[in-house]
Amino acid sequence: NFTLGYHYEKGLADGRNQPMLRDDSSYSNHYVAFGLESEITERLGLELGLHYERNNWISSIMGDERKGGHETVIVGEFNARYRLSERCRLRAGFQRSPRKQSFEEDVVYNTNVSVGVSYLF
Repeated sequence: NFTLGYHYEKGLADGRNQPMLRDDSSYSNHYVAFGLESEITERLGLELGLHYERNNWISSIMGDERKGGHETVIVGEFNARYRLSERCRLRAGFQRSPRKQSFEEDVVYNTNVSVGVSYLF
């Protein structure tokens, strides 16, 4: 299976009406997701995903570090599932993403590892 998705969102923060705080986190967000899912064998399934997110900060407050700024996040993920029996399944996943805001020097990396078991009673 192949998936492709797009999401647009706009968020307006309370801070946009309080210029003395110089902290307006209002944004517009574009999110694109691509996924590929495959049943390798009768028991083993794999999923690959790539997600791109772009947040454009829409502050118009002078002195706000977000004014004219943006944030970019790219997430890559891999998930595997294995059916032990009709009632029991194992799952493992790995996710890695760099996040960069235009007004910060460093890239922040996020790594998630997951393992799980599901059992149907």
